[in-house]
Amino acid sequence: LVKLLNHDCPDVYRNACGALRNLSYGRQNDENKRAIKDAGGIPLLINLLHKSADAEVKELVTGVLWNLSSCEDLKKSIIDDGLSTIVNHILLPHSGWSPTVCSDICWSTVFRNTSGVLRNISSAGEYARRKLRECEHLIDSLLYVISTAIEKSNIGNKSVENCVCILRNLSYRCQEFEDPNYDKHPLPTQSRVGPPPKENLGCFGASKKKKDIQVVSPKENPSSRIIPRSEPAKGMELLWQPEVVQSYLALLQSCSNPETLEAAAGAIQNLAACYWQPSIEIRAAVRKEKGLPILVELLRMEVDRVVCAVATALRNLAIDQRNKELIGKYAMRDLVQKLPSGNAQHDQGTSDDTIAAVLATLNEVIKKNAEFARSLLDSSGVERLMNIIRQRQKYTSRVLKFASQVLFAMWQHQELRDAYKKHGWREQDFVTKTIAARNAAGGVNSPNNANSTLNRPMASQGGTRYEDRTIQRQNPNVPQMNHSLSNSNTNSTYQAVS
Repeated sequence: LVKLLNHDCPDVYRNACGALRNLSYGRQNDENKRAIKDAGGIPLLINLLHKSADAEVKELVTGVLWNLSSCEDLKKSIIDDGLSTIVNHILLPHSGWSPTVCSDICWSTVFRNTSGVLRNISSAGEYARRKLRECEHLIDSLLYVISTAIEKSNIGNKSVENCVCILRNLSYRCQEFEDPNYDKHPLPTQSRVGPPPKENLGCFGASKKKKDIQVVSPKENPSSRIIPRSEPAKGMELLWQPEVVQSYLALLQSCSNPETLEAAAGAIQNLAACYWQPSIEIRAAVRKEKGLPILVELLRMEVDRVVCAVATALRNLAIDQRNKELIGKYAMRDLVQKLPSGNAQHDQGTSDDTIAAVLATLNEVIKKNAEFARSLLDSSGVERLMNIIRQRQKYTSRVLKFASQVLFAMWQHQELRDAYKKHGWREQDFVTKTIAARNAAGGVNSPNNANSTLNRPMASQGGTRYEDRTIQRQNPNVPQMNHSLSNSNTNSTYQAVS
C-alpha cells in the first residue's frame, strides 16, 4: 500500500491513501501506524501532499497524517519529514494569512486535518516546541485564524479548537527559549510586589495608574530585563506578547466548546507560569483587559478539565500582587465551592488535579494575607480542608500535601487563632505531624520554602490521546472508489491530540 503512494495512476494512489487511512484509524492501532512509518510511508505521504493538486487526495493524505500523528513514536518523524510542507503548502494557504495581504480562511476538511496534525505533534516535548516555534509564519497564521474567527463569530469549529490547542502547547515553558533551565533556579524576588497602599484597584479590573507592569530588578533576575523593541514582534515572539491575551479572553467569554475553553485558559496559565518579563506583562494584561472576572465565572462550569485549567491560570496570575488582591476579594467563594464538601453528590466529577489547582490558588492568596485567610474561614473553607485530611484515603498524596500546607498557612496568622478556637479547632488540626516535621527540617520540602512545589507556578500541556468524533465512522471494511467525507460511506475519521 505504501509503495502504491508513488503510483502514476491517481485512482491507485488515492485508494491506497484511503486504505492507509482506515488501517491507521483508532486508538488501538499504533502497531499499524508504526508499520506504515517503517515501510517509509511518512516521506511518501508528504511527497504526495506536496505534488498533488487534487483536494480529495490532500484530504486523504492529511487524514492519514492526523491518524499517524496521534502515536507518540511517530511525532518526531512527521516533524522532520513533513513540517515544512504541512505548514507552507497547506496551513498557510488555507489560513488566509500572508505577510502582505491577508484573505479569507478556507474552512475545509484539509485545513481541519492539517491543524489536527500540528496539534498532535506540538505536544511532543521540547524538540517539537522548538521546531514549531521556529517554523516561519506558523505562529502568525495561527493567531490570524483565531482573531479572524472571533471577529466573524465562527469560534465553535474544530479548526479553531486545534489552533488554540497548538498555541497552548507552544506557550508551555515559553521561557525555555531564553533559558532552558529557567525553572531550576530559585524563584526570583520582585522589587515591586504590590501597589501603593492608596492605589485604587477598581472593581475587578485595571488600576487607574498608567504604570501597570511590575518591574524586576535586573540584578535580582537578569532574565527579566526589559529589552527595548525596535520593530514589531513576529514569529515565536508573538506567542508571549500581551496583545494575545485579548484573543484568549474573547474565546473564554464567548466560546461554548469545552476543548477550546480549556486550551485558551491553558494558554494563559502557561504564559503566566514563567518568571521572565513577558510573563510579568501577561499577568498585568489579563487584569487590564478585565480578564479575572471572566476566569472566575468559568469556575462555575460543570466541565472539570475547564475548571482545572482556569483554577491553575488564576493561581499563576496571583503571582502579581494586584491580581492576588482581586482574586482574594472576588473569587474566594467560587474557589472554596470547588473543594470537596463531604457530600458525595456535590463532590462527584471534581478531579484531584482540579482540587490541587484550587488549593494552590488558595495558598497563593492567603499565605501572607490575614484578610483573605479570614475570608477563607468565613466561606467554610477550613471545614472543607479538614474534610480532605479526614478522608485521606479518597485523595492523592499531592492533594493531601497541598491541603495540609494551606491549613499550615492558615495557622501562621496568629490574629485568627482565637477565631479558630471558637470553632473548636486546635493547633493539631492545622499543623499535621508531617507538616511540622517538614517545617522543622527546612529545605525545599518546607511549607514556608518559596521553592516548594506548591509555591511555584504551574504549567501544563494538553492531553496525548484525544480522538476526534466529529464524523461518524461507517462501514470500515467496505472499499470505496471515492473517499469523500461528504459521502455516506466514508470509511474513517481521524484522531487528534490537544
